[in-house]
Amino acid sequence: MYENPKLSRVKRIEKAKPTPTRGGESKRVYEGLKSSILTLELVPGLSVDESHIALKYGVSRTPIREALVRLQSEGLVVMLPNRGAHIAPLDLGRIRDYLEGIDLIQRAVLKWAAFRCTPNQLPAIRESADRFERAAAKGINDEMVLANHDFHAAIASVCGNGLIADAYGRFLVEGLRVSRFTLNSRYFTKSNDSQAFVDLVVAEHNEMVHALESHDVELAEKVASAHTRHTQERFAAYLQDSLSPLVKVGPLQVGMIGLV
Repeated sequence: MYENPKLSRVKRIEKAKPTPTRGGESKRVYEGLKSSILTLELVPGLSVDESHIALKYGVSRTPIREALVRLQSEGLVVMLPNRGAHIAPLDLGRIRDYLEGIDLIQRAVLKWAAFRCTPNQLPAIRESADRFERAAAKGINDEMVLANHDFHAAIASVCGNGLIADAYGRFLVEGLRVSRFTLNSRYFTKSNDSQAFVDLVVAEHNEMVHALESHDVELAEKVASAHTRHTQERFAAYLQDSLSPLVKVGPLQVGMIGLV
């Protein structure tokens, strides 16, 4: 029987194509869920519907559970016996832990980066700062959040300490959810206050770049500390706007929050 040689070649190519592995499916589900969590498409506290995920990604339950275990290790998912998985809540205790930790580690990262960075490492940091400023000028929240993450990650990459950089990276991932609120005017009643905060972030990013360029370790630590303090104050403002008018929240110094 005659067989078209071109058709035979197509069949051989199709047979040679690698089939999706379970590890590949798990990674795809992990990356998709992580993106949805960090963009707040999957809101904190939401129950994870494995059936819906299986349908959306066209996978079995096994890669879903592998992805959930990985997300749990990063603090983005909570898995409870006989109760399934939930998106990790952004409760006040977790916000307190985040802001306390980022205050310490951010100062360390900026100090070491100012001491160790080289001229050829600065353009990538400046580019991220400029990208944040452009997104801020357009008022595009998602772009601001991601550019802010990339800016700080770029600084971490030049601090010269892999362990500190890795730890800082985990804080930056946690901060992606926090910054969805602090950099977004829709969660606040006064839009002019939101613009003032974004302008302050732009200015502090520029100060950080200047500290790195001039190897000014003292300035780097000073700006890093102020950066965290202003985020604390901003989140306190978010709580004030979100709670009942009868509930008064000070500059995150009240006992129930304990951020200082």
